[in-house]
Amino acid sequence: MIYTMYALDGVGLAAPQVGVSKRIFVCDPDYSKTEKKKPIILINPEFTKYEGEYRVDEGCLSVPGIFEEVIRFQKVFMSYKDIKWNNRTIVAEDTFAVILQHEYDHLEGKTFVEKLNPIKRMGIAFKLNRLIKKAQQMSNDLTILEHD
Repeated sequence: MIYTMYALDGVGLAAPQVGVSKRIFVCDPDYSKTEKKKPIILINPEFTKYEGEYRVDEGCLSVPGIFEEVIRFQKVFMSYKDIKWNNRTIVAEDTFAVILQHEYDHLEGKTFVEKLNPIKRMGIAFKLNRLIKKAQQMSNDLTILEHD
């Protein structure tokens, strides 16, 4: 999961995004700023407290190229187990808090798109359908080239 997150230039990735039905996600909140790799592995995470409101343009590896403003909590407190199964807690603010909330949503079977109003969701569905059609056309073009 860590390799995939970095390969896609992401700052977080949840197990369900790669077809694994486990309550695990990885994140590296500073990666996009420093390009130093310091991944955090969170197993069975749970929020214990939320504070404030934070507006952010959010995107997702599951819906590439789509960014929309989402309202999240500004500060979060989370408990989890680390890779050695030790109990840990983390307090995060602003962008880091958003990453934790975003990846936790994936564990709950949700994406940031569900936080948008219905009109914006319809617009995203339209954009995704265009991307799918473009990908299918590219695949067809490659198939034609292989047979030539």
